Amino acid sequence: MKQLKLGTKLLMGGLLVLAIPVIIIGIVSVYESSRSISQMGKDDMLNIAGSLAAALDIGMNEQIVTVRNISYTNSVIIAAEKVAKHGEKSGQNEILLAQRELTKMKEAEGDRLSSMTLVGKNGIVYASSDNGKFKGLNLAGRDYLDKAFKGTPNVGSVVISRATGRVICTAACPIYDPQGKEITGAVVMAMELKFFSDMLDKIKIGKTGYAYILDQKGIYVHHPVKENILKININDIKGLEPLAKIVAQGKSNIAEYENKGIGKLAAVAPIPSTGWSVVGSIPTDELYAPARFTRNMIVSVGVIFLILASVFFFFFARSISRPLIHLVGAAGKIAGGDMTVAVTSENRQDEIGDLARAFSGMIRSLKDKAQIAQKIAGGDLTVEVTPLSEADALGNAFSTMVVKLREQIQEIVEGVNVLASSGSEIMASVSQLTSGAAETSTAVSETTTTVEEVKQTTDVSSQKAKHVSELGRKSVEISQTGLKSIEDTIQGMNRIKEQVESIADMVVRLSEQSQAIGEIIATVNDLAEQSNLLAVNASIEAAKAGEQGKGFAVVAQEIRSLAAQSKQATTQVRNILFDVQKAISSAVMATELGSKAVEAGVRLSTQAGEAIDGLAESVNEATNASIQIAASSQQQLVGMDQVVSAMENIREAALQMASSTKQTETSAHDLHNLGQRLQEIVKFYRV
Repeated sequence: MKQLKLGTKLLMGGLLVLAIPVIIIGIVSVYESSRSISQMGKDDMLNIAGSLAAALDIGMNEQIVTVRNISYTNSVIIAAEKVAKHGEKSGQNEILLAQRELTKMKEAEGDRLSSMTLVGKNGIVYASSDNGKFKGLNLAGRDYLDKAFKGTPNVGSVVISRATGRVICTAACPIYDPQGKEITGAVVMAMELKFFSDMLDKIKIGKTGYAYILDQKGIYVHHPVKENILKININDIKGLEPLAKIVAQGKSNIAEYENKGIGKLAAVAPIPSTGWSVVGSIPTDELYAPARFTRNMIVSVGVIFLILASVFFFFFARSISRPLIHLVGAAGKIAGGDMTVAVTSENRQDEIGDLARAFSGMIRSLKDKAQIAQKIAGGDLTVEVTPLSEADALGNAFSTMVVKLREQIQEIVEGVNVLASSGSEIMASVSQLTSGAAETSTAVSETTTTVEEVKQTTDVSSQKAKHVSELGRKSVEISQTGLKSIEDTIQGMNRIKEQVESIADMVVRLSEQSQAIGEIIATVNDLAEQSNLLAVNASIEAAKAGEQGKGFAVVAQEIRSLAAQSKQATTQVRNILFDVQKAISSAVMATELGSKAVEAGVRLSTQAGEAIDGLAESVNEATNASIQIAASSQQQLVGMDQVVSAMENIREAALQMASSTKQTETSAHDLHNLGQRLQEIVKFYRV
């Protein structure tokens, strides 16, 4: 069934829907009509047989009434009593009177009666309606006569007349004495069955059916076809057992049997007065002919109806399948990405028209989604996507995608702006740090020169101390000159200390800003990962959308590329920042060392100043303290050597910090350029 087309399925389904009820109705109709017609035929047969039996029973009862009326006549009663008591010879007159009465009644009945006789108790006929024709006939032992002598009027015994050779039926009734107590004889009436035979022969059951009479033993009493009446018994005929059984039961019923290869149906109706049975017989083929005709008619009408239904369902299926084939073709083109396809059948008012209109709406919706995807691919995120309903998966996905892209791009823009601002601040800080480092280098150089001068002065002081006795006069001037140099040295050292502290502050701020840059880089990296994840989700949704999601896939690829570039740039910035942080750490360490050296120089300069001040105060005692001055000068010389060494270290550290600051300035410039590049990239999107 899966391989069949819709039109074939509709045709087959329609035919099955019609054929099954038609077949069922046909079978039921054929069955019911056959059963009804058969039952009607059987009922008609029973009615015919019953009517015939009733008519025969009425006729027989009339004969019994006639015989009883004869037995009630005075002449018959007197003659019977006379013969019974005194013999036939003594009652000749009474017999003649009775005989005249019988003749008169026979003439009144006409041909229906064969003869009327009076029978004595000995069974001898002593009077008859035919002028004594049957006088002296011995009827002793006859069943009808025995019943009459027992007081039972009866009719139905069938015999063949000796006089005429015809089949006659007898009726007998007892004759009572005048007191009505004793049976003195019997009246016997013989009648030919010609009247009943003519009536039965006129009855036609169907075309070939007929009616006949059987006695209680199954012997044919009358038959329109058979000739050996009273000699043929149905119990002796093979195949008639069902009929014989019903006849023996003496009930009205239907018997079906087969005789000489011909199926027959017989309706049996008993005649109560005689014990006979009227049998109406007809061939079953003839009885069931109307049922077969009805069956053939129903089958013919059903076949014609199915043919007409096939034609109707063919055109009906065609009217449904053709528009659906067109819609399938349109759906195939839509699946291939062709949105220019036109759908017909929109003017139909049935479900096909509804489907065509739904296809048109779907095409319009897909066109709108394609235009939205093109706008998104062009960087226009200001487009508004309105889902058709809550179940519009593609519309909801587009709407969510646009909102997410808009939010992500806005976050990227804000991050890029922060990155650009931070880069500018870093560049300014690095420039300031570079300038401070240059100033620090200059101050260190000046301090080194000053220390060299102090060293030379200390050498001179040492030499002068050796010749203090000779230069006593100039000690005050030298002391004042030394004091002034020491004060200058202290001021220079203080300036160096301030510059070193400023450098330390700037390095600390640079470290803090580098940490801020690291946080910004982490934020940009998170944005890049979110953008990459969003691009992956968008690619999945585009793959689900098929051909309609190609534009969306381009957007997703661009976003993924942008996220990759952002992540690569943040990686580069992180590496550069790591180098900057390493250089800053080195600068911090060098600055700390310089600060310690400067503090030692300040401390030594302060001590030298105090010594020179003491020298000035005790200039008058110079001669006495020359040894102490020489020792102090020697100690000062050693301290100056240490100061020179420390200043040399500070100068080298300042040079290294200047170099690191230059490298930091280059990294900050690259970071600034990266921020500018990211700003140019995000400007592609309009939100």
